[in-house]
Amino acid sequence: MKVIELPERIYNIVGTQDYTVDSIGESGSEVRIYNKYVLKIQPHSKETDNESAIVQWLNHQIPLPKISVYAVENDMAFTLMSKVEGKMLCEMKYLNKPELVIDIVAQGVKKMWEIDVSDCPYQTSRLTERLKAAEYNVSNKLVDLDNTEPETFGENGFESPEELLEWLKHNRPQEDIVLTHGDFCLPNIFAKGNEISGFIDLGKMGPADRWQDIAIAIRSLEHNFDGRYFGGKRIFDFKPQMLPDALSIEFDEEKYRYYILLDELF
Repeated sequence: MKVIELPERIYNIVGTQDYTVDSIGESGSEVRIYNKYVLKIQPHSKETDNESAIVQWLNHQIPLPKISVYAVENDMAFTLMSKVEGKMLCEMKYLNKPELVIDIVAQGVKKMWEIDVSDCPYQTSRLTERLKAAEYNVSNKLVDLDNTEPETFGENGFESPEELLEWLKHNRPQEDIVLTHGDFCLPNIFAKGNEISGFIDLGKMGPADRWQDIAIAIRSLEHNFDGRYFGGKRIFDFKPQMLPDALSIEFDEEKYRYYILLDELF
């Protein structure tokens, strides 16, 4: 990413402090890790606006980074926030304790379910808006076909993102609205000891169906435990039912499949 001049308000805080760059993130973004702060630099979008707004609206009801400065200059969004304590759940320290990981994920889901979103003004995570965003991605050829599940497209799957989009439009489920993270995968969940310590990457956070988060969390648990990111060495024989069991709910196969397929277009 090319060198970008920091907004004055941010420069006045971090100045010329040393930082490292976190290479895990979306294309076109840069995450700078300072001693006390994290700075995200990325193209300005509805998601960058939503992250700043939803954190302010939640007002510390759940453990989120404190956003010190949100600034938009030259079509780039700069979000300076506090560092979240603890470790990502995708680190081996936690993956070697699978029952604990599942419990902590369930803790995180339950914390968000406790939030009253009846008067939340930020609705970009609702299914109607998500389908509009998916249609934009499909129309502009932004769907990364190399980063989808093997069974989604091709033999026994959908012929194209266009066909999948039409299926999603005609098979949308009734929404059971709660606060959702929107991208509830293990790298976005931090823990300290046996407890949740925070969530990051909040651009998709907002009111949505509870299976939006459950589905993505199940897929993330599967991929991390089956060794996908660790040379194919299986860590734990995870079953999708394990997370609903930890949440004391029934496994909803239809909603699980729907929200996994919806995510394929992002």
